[in-house]
Amino acid sequence: QKLAEMFLHEVERGDIELEEGKTLRDYITAYGRREKDDQIDKVVSALGVDGGLLRELMALDLDETNLNEYGRFDRLKGSVDKQRAKEHFESVDGVTIPPFKVNVKAADLLKRFILEGGFDIE
Repeated sequence: QKLAEMFLHEVERGDIELEEGKTLRDYITAYGRREKDDQIDKVVSALGVDGGLLRELMALDLDETNLNEYGRFDRLKGSVDKQRAKEHFESVDGVTIPPFKVNVKAADLLKRFILEGGFDIE
């Protein structure tokens, strides 16, 4: 519903040009895909993590039991840019974070992000 409302507001403002043959569902699907891509891009930017690997994991139907099947979640965690992640968490939390906590916070964020199907990070 949120995506449909966003689309309708853009149509009302004249910000979008409707294409013949494209259904409302097509537009809403495109909005959803764009929103998910934006969320992933923000995580990639904040943590310096491998975007392709994150997208791959997001496309799978994962839960707590199979998240690290084949070591894929470990590979994702290993791709985190520790310095960039540290800077992100420190700017969000407003405090200095020791290096070992950066790894834990990054792993927690990535796990939640994947299992919840994405969300907007600060």
